[in-house]
Amino acid sequence: GTGPLLAMADEDPVDPLPEIQKECEHHCTKALSELNACTERVNKILAEAKPEDEVTANCQIQYNDFWHCIDHCTAPKLFSQLK
Repeated sequence: GTGPLLAMADEDPVDPLPEIQKECEHHCTKALSELNACTERVNKILAEAKPEDEVTANCQIQYNDFWHCIDHCTAPKLFSQLK
């Protein structure tokens, strides 16, 4: 991971970020639901598209909204572990 590594002297370092992000998912259920719904819509569009169709549908906004929520939730928890 890219987060700070925390460890005791005799332990291997552990990146706390993935666990904190997982804990924060319950805080971001609305954004996750919107991302999942969008993904289903786009997958349906792609499945029904012909090879010559130019499909521009994507879920970038929903993806960004979800990760913004996760980041907003994880930042204070992560930084509290660094003290």
